[in-house]
Amino acid sequence: ASKEEAKKKGNKINCVGWWFKPWFYQHAQTALKKGEFVEYIPTREYYHRHTRCLYWEGKLILPFGDQFWFRFLLGWLMPPKVSLLKATQGESIRNYYHDNHVIQDMLVPLYKVGDALEFVHKEMEVYPLWLCPHRLYKLPVKTMVYPEPGFEHHHRQGDTSYAQMFTDVGVYYAPGAVLRGEEFNGALAVHRLEQWLIENHSYQPQYAVSELNEKDFWRMFDASHYEHCRQKYGAVGTFMSVYYKSKKGRKTEKEVQEAEAAILEPAYADEA
Repeated sequence: ASKEEAKKKGNKINCVGWWFKPWFYQHAQTALKKGEFVEYIPTREYYHRHTRCLYWEGKLILPFGDQFWFRFLLGWLMPPKVSLLKATQGESIRNYYHDNHVIQDMLVPLYKVGDALEFVHKEMEVYPLWLCPHRLYKLPVKTMVYPEPGFEHHHRQGDTSYAQMFTDVGVYYAPGAVLRGEEFNGALAVHRLEQWLIENHSYQPQYAVSELNEKDFWRMFDASHYEHCRQKYGAVGTFMSVYYKSKKGRKTEKEVQEAEAAILEPAYADEA
């Protein structure tokens, strides 16, 4: 809506960006109790509606961060800098998060979102979930992330002749089993999720925790154009493969560096 329309008599403008305001996802939850309502949010503040609370992860990092007294007195300090949190966590804390916490995004064809939600509920039971539409275009060359072959012939909702509609499903929080004090195997759950994604022409962004081995990585992402470029511009033996740039999972930083070195050293030896 335009600024003029939003300011019309009777309209409610909610500036959710103020430090003392309730966290947005909790504000949205109030609709479950009081029913549907309409309000206008300034565009910039809407874009940053989850910034202060890091979506809903803020509740885990700072359990009292959503309380009014904290928001009013210290809410301007939010959010904590994630890079600082990572830099100050030890190996044991890192492994604890890896086993008992989920941070995953997956890019799923729109018509398979229902199946994806059922799978996530069964394997992880994490709520709330983040859903965001994403369009994948049909390009003259096959990139690493590409639409399903022949999608344009099915005329599914959201698809066009030149692009297929996908949805980003964000899964961030402690699984239900962990919250109930039950056993949860984070690595196994992520591995099962990745296999489901491969089987359903879906993708896992590589900033998420990944348990993919190299073979499965290239089952998920198409390597043809990527490898062609690496060969053409002499990157092989000079720059590591993107798989080793993004491989995480249970590996420590040192283990990742050693794996990268093992890949590069034979190439350097051949040149010598």
